Amino acid sequence: MNSLTIVMYHYVRRIRGSAFPMIRGLEFEGFKRQLDYLEARFNVITAEQLIAHVLGAEEIPEKSCLLTFDDGYKDHFQYVLPELLNRKIQGTFFPPVKAITEREMLNVNRIHFVLACQSNLEHLIDAVRNACLANGISGHEFAQHWRSLAVSNRFDNREVVFLKRLLQHALPEDLRNGICAQLFRKHVSENPAEFANELYMSLEDTKELVASGMYVGSHGYSHTWLNKESKQIQEHEINLSLEFLLMIGAPTENWMMCYPYGAYNDDTLSILRAKKCSAAVTTKVGIAQLDADKLLELSRFDTNDFPQ
Repeated sequence: MNSLTIVMYHYVRRIRGSAFPMIRGLEFEGFKRQLDYLEARFNVITAEQLIAHVLGAEEIPEKSCLLTFDDGYKDHFQYVLPELLNRKIQGTFFPPVKAITEREMLNVNRIHFVLACQSNLEHLIDAVRNACLANGISGHEFAQHWRSLAVSNRFDNREVVFLKRLLQHALPEDLRNGICAQLFRKHVSENPAEFANELYMSLEDTKELVASGMYVGSHGYSHTWLNKESKQIQEHEINLSLEFLLMIGAPTENWMMCYPYGAYNDDTLSILRAKKCSAAVTTKVGIAQLDADKLLELSRFDTNDFPQ
């Protein structure tokens, strides 16, 4: 068997009737229905089975499927873990270290919840433009960002993609951090520390994942676009994530990586090979090919690609 269906999840929660009914996630009931669908059509394997296959020690069954959960949300501990244990199947979890250990909102999630609370995208873009102009970004530069970043994808329109990309990586770090923090306090919560405590798993939660037989792999330290960082910073990000895995009792030999935002480059691949990473997952859409030269660039499907 030389291919694998990998499914990617983020928010899995009870959304309707919640404080954030517009958050882009998967309803828990839909998650259970999707697991019914996947279990009926695939052999849900463990990360250890995948790694053993990669190392040539074990074959995986035909029509195998791996379940992956990104970003370390409390949802994964509260809803996903009990459901997987009940079904006696494994999930592979990729928490970013900073969210777990520092209890600090990541910009990626600040943006998600701002968009869930403020549907007037023109208003948000104007607010970001004004903040940029007040901090040395010219109108011409802002317009250039719009032309290069405002490209719709299969899930978001061009306005949403523009806001995400601008505030995730295009602006200088201090400026984008400040804008994200300001928008979050205005539209979502004036207590981001408390919000982070509720949004992310705790350190003890991640240890419990491992103790419960789940797999926990690396998602970097600060959830940055690795392909936009120097090799030195990338290596630091990955080293810190491996220290975290060691601390919670997760494997640090023949281990798995998940690229934040699906972003990586040749430097990333070189670092992972040197650190004996066995497999790494991307956000490229499709069936993962388990060829030796593709093990660090495995494709995944989004939960939205399957019935819910």
